[in-house]
Formats: sequence, C-alpha cells, structure tokens
Amino acid sequence: MFRSWKNKKFWIYIAATSIAFLSLIIVTDLSSIKRFNLNRDSLNAETWLEVEKNETIKICMDSKVRGWETTLDTKILNDSCLKVQVPTLIGLSPIMVKFSDSDSSYKINLAVGMKYLDFKKEEALYGNDLRQMRPHEKKIVSVSGTYLVDEYPVTNCEITQQMWDEIPLNPKDYQIEKEWAQRKKSSIRNEKCDTHDSAANMISLYMAMKYANARSIREGLKPYYRFSATKEKHIHIITPYHKQRKDITVKPRYQYIEIFYKFTGYEEPTHQYVIAQYDFTNHEDSTILVMVDSTSDGYRLPYYDEWMMLARGGEKEAMTPWCNNSAKIKDVSKYARFAKYKDEVKSEPVGQLQPNEYGLYDMLGLVEEHVLLEEHNWPRPMVDLIYTLIPFSQEKESFKCYDEDCPSCLKGGGLLSDWKKISYSYSAIDYYNGYSGGFRLIRNIGNNAKWTEVKSK
Repeated sequence: MFRSWKNKKFWIYIAATSIAFLSLIIVTDLSSIKRFNLNRDSLNAETWLEVEKNETIKICMDSKVRGWETTLDTKILNDSCLKVQVPTLIGLSPIMVKFSDSDSSYKINLAVGMKYLDFKKEEALYGNDLRQMRPHEKKIVSVSGTYLVDEYPVTNCEITQQMWDEIPLNPKDYQIEKEWAQRKKSSIRNEKCDTHDSAANMISLYMAMKYANARSIREGLKPYYRFSATKEKHIHIITPYHKQRKDITVKPRYQYIEIFYKFTGYEEPTHQYVIAQYDFTNHEDSTILVMVDSTSDGYRLPYYDEWMMLARGGEKEAMTPWCNNSAKIKDVSKYARFAKYKDEVKSEPVGQLQPNEYGLYDMLGLVEEHVLLEEHNWPRPMVDLIYTLIPFSQEKESFKCYDEDCPSCLKGGGLLSDWKKISYSYSAIDYYNGYSGGFRLIRNIGNNAKWTEVKSK
C-alpha cells in the first residue's frame, strides 16, 4: 500500500509539473504578442499601426466587433480581439472592422516595416548643404504632408523575393548578376524574410525604381515610374520647359525654392530622367527614359530634399547624430555602422543601432542610398562642368553625366566610407556603372506634401 501511494505521488508530481510547464509556454507566448488597444470613438476612416515583419500582434477594441475582413492569417480570440500574424514582406496590410450596432466599417492599416509620419507644419532645416543652399546659408522650412517611410534600408531577402521572376538562374555576363542568381538558388520562393536581414547594397538606380513599381503593384497602387526606350546616351535630368518669367506659377510643393525657378525661368520640375538600364540582365539598349506619373502616390525613391529632412529627423543644428568632429568611432558606432577593416565587406544586418527621432534606422552608414535629384539640387556655387566617363563595357560607348544634371546621388555613406567625412550633407557620385548602392522607399499619401519657408520674425 505504501508503494502504491508512492507511485500515486509520483504521477501527481508529473502532472503538476506538466501543467506548470504548459502554463509557462502559454504565458511566454502571450508575452511575446504586441497588443494594440483601440478606442472606437478615436478611430478615423483610416487608422495606422506600425508593426514589424513576422511578429504576432493582438488588436482589441473597446466595443463588440461584428466582423473582421482581411487577407492576413488571423484568429478571432473573443468578441472584441483579433490575433494577427504580420506578413513577411514590407508593405501595407489593411484590416476592415465592423461593430455590432453599426453597418459602418473602419479601416486599420498595418504599416509593416514602415513609419507613418503625418507632418503638420513640421519645421526642418533647409541648407548648409551644397545641393540646397550656398555653403553656410540655411533657412527653416515648414513641411506638411503624410508619408510612409521604410524603417530600414531594403534588404537582400526583400529584393530576392519581390523580384524573383526577374532574376535569371544562369546569367551570362557580369559577376554581380551571378551573385544575385546564386542568392536566388540558395533561397526558397515565398520564404520568410528576417526583419534584420542584410541590407541590399548591389542595386542600380533602375533596379530600385523597378522594385518600387513592383511594391506598388502588389498593393494595387498605380506605379510611380514609367519607362520607355530612348536613343539618348547622355545620362541626365531632362530640363524643364523654359517660360517667360512673368508667366511663372510656382505650386505649393516648390514655394521654398521659388527664387530658383523665377531666376531660371523654368517651370517646376518635369521629373524626367535618362538613366542606365542596368538590372539583373544585360540589355541591348544601355539607357532608358524614366518619367514620373504625377497622379500616383505609390512607392518611390525619396527626392534629395525629402531624404535630408528624413535623415535629420527634426535636427536643426548638428550635422551628424554624434554632433561634433571630436567624436571617436565608439561614439559614432551607436548611430551608424562602418567597417572596422577596409576589406571587401558585402553587407550587414539592418536596424542594429539607434534610430533617429523619426524612428528611422541606418540613415547614415551601413549602405549608401539612391536619392533622386531635382533641378534646384544642382551644386552651388556653379563650377566648371566636370564629367565622369561611365564605361559599360569595352565594346560599348562610354556615357557621360555632368555633375550639374546627374539624375541621382548616393547619400548617407556606407560600410567602407570614412566615418570622419560622413554627415547629413555628404554625397557620393552615382557612377551609373550598375550596382552602386542601396535604398529605401517612401510614399507621400495623396501627394499632399507642401513645403514653405518659415519667415523669420
């Protein structure tokens, strides 16, 4: 009988231990879920929630919900809460919610891997930069507009998965094309992209634009860039139409640079570019014409002035997050990633350091970012025309890009940059020889951005 009681105690112990272990698993699982508690009265026609790729979240309302509508992987927990598995690719994922006592529906937008920035007369420094004002000149501008901005530079996994069908498995030409093919071979279609995957840094301007269009199409948005064939071989910004100065009308987006357009007699920018046609394969035509669809609020590269505002994150004085020229690399490495040894470093994970005040990571260091230029971003003061020869191959004609009319530049510095030279104003030349940098995308929702100069009192 004693032995029987001993066995009984043993099984009671096992059962209790199992229950405790199971409870620990459940508590751990629940604690890893981010919870959003939303008030019905505070919901707008569209409500924005910032989330990370692959995480599990719980959305709870303060009223009974009649129904949730979404294409995402979800589970209804009770009459007011929904468990959501966030997708593995960066982008926008909508959820429609209806309440029990109303036929009206509300839209909850999950901004996956992006920051939702609703600027209302946000003051930003404009100037103290060769492409914005003459050296040491600066002004404060007021920015109003709604932006979605990639929280991190676009990663290699994002490129591989989004552009899967365009990456050939057996390319015949350039080594970098072969590296993309190898990355595809070592990947699985629709596999999970880690939030902190390595930053893509072998991207041409053309590839970045095509990726932006692909992301827009995936979300049902009108693509921002339109491509067409061209016989022009000179890589440049197409100059806007010249008008009589008395007829100049400057729209709100360009009020803060009104003097430039009145002085030159130009209309506002045409946003048309001739760029190198470099992507995952070798094209017979080496250049392509890019035009912007002004009716699109799809994904795009930031323009120079936008990138400067986003990089500074509200900072109006300092030229770097580490503030002074006497900083040491250990201080700099809190904000920007640079390689300790100048060997061939391909890339490193995104989002490992501190973000700026807008919540954006890696604006300086890690990878140089493609940024589009507009006519008023020509360098100041004007210098003698200096062009760079761009050899595509020994058999093909070389291409020129004058500093005054180049379509883009590279901002932020990369792993191999000299950190002592890096600041918000630092720019590198985009040599247009193919795969020169990385990038992040933005959306100006509704094309509603308005920039105006803040008049001093």
